[in-house]
Amino acid sequence: MAELLQIKDLKVSVEEKQILKGIDLTINKGEIHVVMGTNGAGKSTLANAIMGNSTYTVDSGSIIFDGKDITEDAVNDRAKAGIFMSFQNPISIPGITVENFIRTAKSTITGENVRALSFKKELKEKMDELS
Repeated sequence: MAELLQIKDLKVSVEEKQILKGIDLTINKGEIHVVMGTNGAGKSTLANAIMGNSTYTVDSGSIIFDGKDITEDAVNDRAKAGIFMSFQNPISIPGITVENFIRTAKSTITGENVRALSFKKELKEKMDELS
């Protein structure tokens, strides 16, 4: 199966304190993974490093997404590649549904007009895959 995300010996620090000390992870296309751990275990650090958050310093290792090394890529380039971070309790914006927010984001990234009905169908298919 083709690899979607591969993390190799990733070491990440925040303000010179090493948080991740050599993480290895491979996620193949079509797989779903859950990262669990106690407070302070490094879950958020891993997610922020994958996103390219500049508060987090990748000391060594690599992050490969869909065959491309993105370790040094800017946050916006990672977003254009399809990497996003969602929050457990996202901030709601009155009058804007999560569906419309995601559709608008997709349209911005692809540069194409994303039709509401086709997006709704695609979203339902993806949600069915996850349930």
